[in-house]
Amino acid sequence: METHQKSIDIDNIRAIKVLGKGAMGTVFLAHDQISDPKGNSPFALKVIDKSLLRHKNNDAERRARWEMTVLSSINHHNPFLPTLLGHFEAHDLMGWAVPFCSGGDLNVLRYNQNDHVFSVSAIRFYLAEIVCALAHLHSMGIAYRDLKPENVLVQASGHVTLTDFDLSRKLTFRRKKPASFGSCEKDTTFRECCKPPPPPPPPRRNNLTRILSYGSGFETGLRKVKSARVSPRRASFAGGKRSNSFVGTEEYVSPEVVRGEGHEFGVDWWALGILAYEMLYGKTPFRGNNRKETFRNVLMKRPEFLGQRTALVDLIERLLEKDPNKRLGHFRGAEEIKEHEFFKGLRWDLLTDVERPPIVPSSDNVDLTDVITFDVREYFTKQKAPPSLPPSSGRSLSSLTEDDGNASLTEF
Repeated sequence: METHQKSIDIDNIRAIKVLGKGAMGTVFLAHDQISDPKGNSPFALKVIDKSLLRHKNNDAERRARWEMTVLSSINHHNPFLPTLLGHFEAHDLMGWAVPFCSGGDLNVLRYNQNDHVFSVSAIRFYLAEIVCALAHLHSMGIAYRDLKPENVLVQASGHVTLTDFDLSRKLTFRRKKPASFGSCEKDTTFRECCKPPPPPPPPRRNNLTRILSYGSGFETGLRKVKSARVSPRRASFAGGKRSNSFVGTEEYVSPEVVRGEGHEFGVDWWALGILAYEMLYGKTPFRGNNRKETFRNVLMKRPEFLGQRTALVDLIERLLEKDPNKRLGHFRGAEEIKEHEFFKGLRWDLLTDVERPPIVPSSDNVDLTDVITFDVREYFTKQKAPPSLPPSSGRSLSSLTEDDGNASLTEF
């Protein structure tokens, strides 16, 4: 399928297999039998049954349309965000196509590593690309709000891309930011956006004076536990500087979201800290035996670190600052993260030129010779109409209620 194509004829699409199901739809590996009969360039097709959306709640269809709007807005502007290949809408179905990431997601990739953790160099590489993706979204005034390993897909090249934008939200900046490194305008190129940073300012509070050289003290005999994944509740779409919606994944939710006091772009930097911790230790820092304990840990517990103190530990600790006004990234966004000691010497503008990322997925070409493809419409017709789509794995946040502007926890 050509990348400039904006309209899909769903009757020409053949599904190769189901890649996954979620609360907002089903994702297929598919191809266009007219333009690509042999399936040489398969793509990921997310299809949403509009009748099921209406059954769930009034906001579900609006969230789906919002996700497609976001994809249209970021199209071609950042190599670590998906390109919208095309979309379609019929009376019963709607959906869109994005490039297929054959490497799976970051969670699967981590579990394939020794001890289920990444090396420090791999963590630096993946965090850098994610920072660039978040920086671009924030420059558009969009808070991502759903950063977790399952939403970081790995391209065939080994580079990453973010996915699932139905929980993202348009926010307005509280302050004017100077036009400098990290302030990526929508129409700037990636290289213009990721120019080398200016010399960092003197360290505040002498945080960096404690940084030691990198060591292997992290990768000890930790027992790796897969973090729980939960289904988020509905998002709020009202305009404003802050959002009071309670959305996200349980172990990645920031303190300000738990408190229901309103949140801004800092929720993404908090989630980045959780992600970095999980990549380093194989588990998230605040997971409890139940939801209530997890949220209490998010509010009260400090993350635990093993081994010697390093720049990576300092970065995680500053991203996991519970006060969003003191969190790294609060004042100057991605600039502050990029200037941190952990990324010292990194050529941000050359990330896309890295031909051998830390991990390159094995090449699995699609061979349709012995594959029985199927019609997408018939797939949904044959499905027994359940009251809702199968939930995502993990504990549900269904007991959380939201009154826009006043989020509350029913059991916390």
